Amino acid sequence: MSSAELERIRAEAPVEGAWLVGGSVRDLLMGRPVTDIDLVVDGDPGRAARALARRRGGSPFPLSERHGAWRVVNGGPTVDVAGCRGGSIANDLGQRDFTINAIAMPLDGGEAVDPFGGRDDLRAERIRLVSAEVFDDDPLRLLRLGRIAHELGFAIDGPARGRARERASLADRPSGERIYMEMRRIVLLDDPADGIRILDDLGVLEIVLPELAPTRGVEQSGHHHLDVYEHTLQVLDTAADIAGHPQHYLAEHAAAVAEELARPVGDGLDEAGVVRLAALFHDVAKPATRAVDRSGRISFLGHDDAGAATAGAVFERWRASTAVAACCRLLVREHLRLGFMVRQRPLDRRQAHRYLRATEPYPFASVVLSLADRLATRGRRARQRHLRAHAETAVEAVGLMLELMRDSSPPLLRGDEIAALTGATGPAIGALVEALAEEQAAGTVGDRAAAEEFVRERAGSAQDGVGDDAG
Repeated sequence: MSSAELERIRAEAPVEGAWLVGGSVRDLLMGRPVTDIDLVVDGDPGRAARALARRRGGSPFPLSERHGAWRVVNGGPTVDVAGCRGGSIANDLGQRDFTINAIAMPLDGGEAVDPFGGRDDLRAERIRLVSAEVFDDDPLRLLRLGRIAHELGFAIDGPARGRARERASLADRPSGERIYMEMRRIVLLDDPADGIRILDDLGVLEIVLPELAPTRGVEQSGHHHLDVYEHTLQVLDTAADIAGHPQHYLAEHAAAVAEELARPVGDGLDEAGVVRLAALFHDVAKPATRAVDRSGRISFLGHDDAGAATAGAVFERWRASTAVAACCRLLVREHLRLGFMVRQRPLDRRQAHRYLRATEPYPFASVVLSLADRLATRGRRARQRHLRAHAETAVEAVGLMLELMRDSSPPLLRGDEIAALTGATGPAIGALVEALAEEQAAGTVGDRAAAEEFVRERAGSAQDGVGDDAG
């Protein structure tokens, strides 16, 4: 334990008579940085929180009606203040989840209180339950068990694992927001697929994300070496590595890609984080769209669009932000697009413009998911040259899109101007606007006169086509 870290905590949260508890003590004893400070006080937690806010600055607000907890936010570590349950700190600790989180340390100095052997479990790197009722008291602890085990690299002891499996059916009882919070935390960890596997082993995954269960055992084409479920986890792992190390996968464009992936989307997630969530859903609709023709060829036509719809439904259930849901739906819907461009190489600005328009405002996140999907596909019919070609296509597409973004200029003609020039109405105006934007990006139309000529010719061709069809 770092005495300097403890002194920092005391300076950040000078609450007389308070106990440091929960993950704060656990991380302190493990020598990990304490990013959130959890305190228990004998008196009114609201009064203690308001006093702390006056002393250190910040905003106090109620956090939990059930436990009467308060939170103080001032730009530094978040400080949560709760009242002591059961009349004593030992009784309070007895209502907590795992023994490694049931240790209390007096902020004013003195011996730690450890009634359940939490320090021994920290040394043994194992997770035990404080009581058999922990999951009944708060079913979210079923997800927290998997997340903490993965985060710390600790083993779940036999009784805890058995009890979790017995009570796994409770895992969907918490609110969608709370489940979503834990799922976010799991997929943002290193090696996120391992965290998902722990939830699966506990029987929790199929309760909180039942949409993923049908992917298990679904055979794919000869290009794949895994069923849909195992492939999904492989894509999650690969997407995390690509987003974390773009210099390895996207070479000269790595800095620009990293900058784009670091853009915040919502719910505390940046684009790189949403890519991980999208990986979970990119093939979720394959079981429902699987077909086998007479020759034995397996296909999943429409699984991209159907998967986007499924992802949207899950994010609605989890009450995710509109921005995160929209980003994930787009990434899932477009995850095949880059693969269709492999045979079109060398790419040009027109193809890059189409990709950019189809995937904006998240084109580079889309590239990451597509590349991860391809690199995780290594069946008997796959060839290393196929993987290389896809990777090279990704580099080409990113380079051209960056070029287009640098060269971006206002449209040469507005929609109303196109309508006046051509007489077009309704959707035809939008089609002409998009066609002109593509030619402008490709460099074939460079000034207003050329733009006017292009839209007149394009509109005339469209009219001729309508007449031919009608005849």
